[in-house]
Amino acid sequence: MDCNKHTVHISSHYRLPITIAHCLFPIALYICATYKKNMNRGALAGLMITLIIPVICYFVMKNAGENAVNMPRRYFDDSVITKEKNGKITTDTAWHRVRNFTLTDQLGNPFVFDSLKGKIVVVNTFFTRCPNICPGLTRNIRKLQKSYEEPKNKKFTDTSSVSFISLSVDPERDSPYELKKFADRFAVNSDNWSMLTGAKKEIYDLMLHELRIPAADGGLVDSNFIHSEKIILLDKYHVVRGYYNGLDSVSMSKLANDIGKLALEKDKNKPSFFREYLPIIWLLVLVPVIVLVGMFFLNRSRKEVGI
Repeated sequence: MDCNKHTVHISSHYRLPITIAHCLFPIALYICATYKKNMNRGALAGLMITLIIPVICYFVMKNAGENAVNMPRRYFDDSVITKEKNGKITTDTAWHRVRNFTLTDQLGNPFVFDSLKGKIVVVNTFFTRCPNICPGLTRNIRKLQKSYEEPKNKKFTDTSSVSFISLSVDPERDSPYELKKFADRFAVNSDNWSMLTGAKKEIYDLMLHELRIPAADGGLVDSNFIHSEKIILLDKYHVVRGYYNGLDSVSMSKLANDIGKLALEKDKNKPSFFREYLPIIWLLVLVPVIVLVGMFFLNRSRKEVGI
């Protein structure tokens, strides 16, 4: 569905009520069979409430969670298909994903972007001879990276699920050796932060057509030498989800929060946990009905025989 207001769905919130209901059915039947002679209407009502409450909880929590958290929007689409079914118009959007590319990192090793599949990615641009913007930008990103390395200060996720990429806008002079010196200067952790160099045409194509930095800067970027303080956030599918001013503390705080939201975001293409229980939905309804009807006839039979 085409929507820029996204939500977080955490299936573990709904798992417990359904599981409880599932487990209570055999217990309820055992109680009915063992204590049917002494069961009155009050006990029956209590049993029914015990069976029904977990199901009600599921639907209440599910409905309440539909709009629980506003997610970072998606920015660029490749196509939008409009469909009409039963008088209802819906749109199906194919969001643009940053393509695969291969460059060289600060250790002199080949870096393949597809190796980060399933990971949230934080991207910025820089060059090692930059006197002002780049040092401050790098320090702020390093603080963000460090927050995922210190267990006591982890905000939402950990090093294994978020990666950092810095693209050199001066790749002809920024050799792996220069990148390594720059990285060491700011104590960059190379485990999940790659400073990249390579063919200028490849890097600038990424910045202009994949990350679309000029759009984030209002089209004011010099396409011959891109120099921006913007940080780009990509989700687990490498769709652009946000642009942030890397020199602004408020913007950096928002970036940290948005990373956390994306870490919790559910893949809507995967079946929900609730679908696993669809085959027993009839049981959720049938068992209370059977118990109710059974107890009604038992009580009536007892009254007829004067018990």
